[in-house]
Amino acid sequence: MGGKALNKFGVYTERKNSKEFRKIRNEIQNILNTKLQLISKSVLFYKTKSNHGDLDLLIKIPKGFHIKWYDFIKKTFQPNGIYSNGNVYSFDYDNFQIDFILIKEEYWEIAQIYFAYDPLGNIMGKTFHKFGLSYGWKGLYYKYRNHDGINIKDILITRNPQKIFEFGGYDFERFIVSGFDYLEEIFEYCINSKYFSSDIFQFNNLKTIDKKRNRKRNSYKKFLEYINNKNINKLYSFNKDKNFYIEMINDFFPESNLIDILKILDLECEKKKTISNKFNGNIVMEWLPELKGVELGRIISLFKKSFIESYDDYILKTEISKIKEDFFKIYDKNKRK
Repeated sequence: MGGKALNKFGVYTERKNSKEFRKIRNEIQNILNTKLQLISKSVLFYKTKSNHGDLDLLIKIPKGFHIKWYDFIKKTFQPNGIYSNGNVYSFDYDNFQIDFILIKEEYWEIAQIYFAYDPLGNIMGKTFHKFGLSYGWKGLYYKYRNHDGINIKDILITRNPQKIFEFGGYDFERFIVSGFDYLEEIFEYCINSKYFSSDIFQFNNLKTIDKKRNRKRNSYKKFLEYINNKNINKLYSFNKDKNFYIEMINDFFPESNLIDILKILDLECEKKKTISNKFNGNIVMEWLPELKGVELGRIISLFKKSFIESYDDYILKTEISKIKEDFFKIYDKNKRK
């Protein structure tokens, strides 16, 4: 997206005015409908936008539908370059960059909302992150982290766009009914959220990878310029401990069963932590300092596979001295001579 995805191939496309944009969009959509019978929609943008760097086209992928997109694009459009990144295929058509954004039908409704009116979805996502949530084209998720701070599961909270907007303090009716005439209206819409906080969008407060991405996004840079030039300094006081918001999220989205799911995941993590503390590679190397690398991994794997019943249950109910004794039986039987 952004009209520069093909530059690495030496392919430089041009911007198109609204009339040219609509012509290309209609041609592409007709081809998709005729050849593949697929529904597609261009991403919504503010109404007075006069020229475009690319065409972002959402394509609904029904269950059971399979196609080699690279081959289809190459044969059908004969572009000078094709770049694929996850579910996005970028190519040139009539000296204009086309982005096919492939969306499974289960995400179709929320994806149309998330991608609309750039950079709204991006800005909302950074706000939701302060609650421990992740907002994207697949919906709103809670990121569960284990005792080491590693994200091990994304818990679906909702794909209901109206509830997502209401939770974040955004006027959903305005979004649906009126949309936006000017880019600055999108900026003001974001600023009007009761949770808006100017500081979380500044480049020096972004993670390295996020900083790198947003430096390439003109709409995001324009948003920063807007709030900085207007000296907008709204600072919502978020709690640093994101666990503070769990009950709030659960109450607003009771259908997510967030608290019940977190209790189950906490028990599973404690179980894994206990198992890891009783038996791991470092413990084995204390028993056998010469056992390292590939051979260490091989013996541990054989030990874990030696149990007819659950390995986890065995570790949980067995004393460390007995675990050591059983491990050496496997080691003595399988060590390389």
